[in-house]
Amino acid sequence: MSAYMKKTDRRPFEERRLYARAVHRDGPDLHKLCEVLIRLTLRETGATRAAQLAAQAPETYRDPTPSAPAKLSA
Repeated sequence: MSAYMKKTDRRPFEERRLYARAVHRDGPDLHKLCEVLIRLTLRETGATRAAQLAAQAPETYRDPTPSAPAKLSA
């Protein structure tokens, strides 16, 4: 049998040197986040209100099949 041949050029575990570097970022812009949240809420409220109004019958709606007319007594 032949001797084991390493298939990769990786370093052994003991020779590895790992580093972690911190990436400093600015905090989130709360003003913009609040504005977006308010806009989304208003859009959703408007869509819901429009759907409700579309489902309602208009005030001037007349039923096409009215009930029998009431007899007038003289």
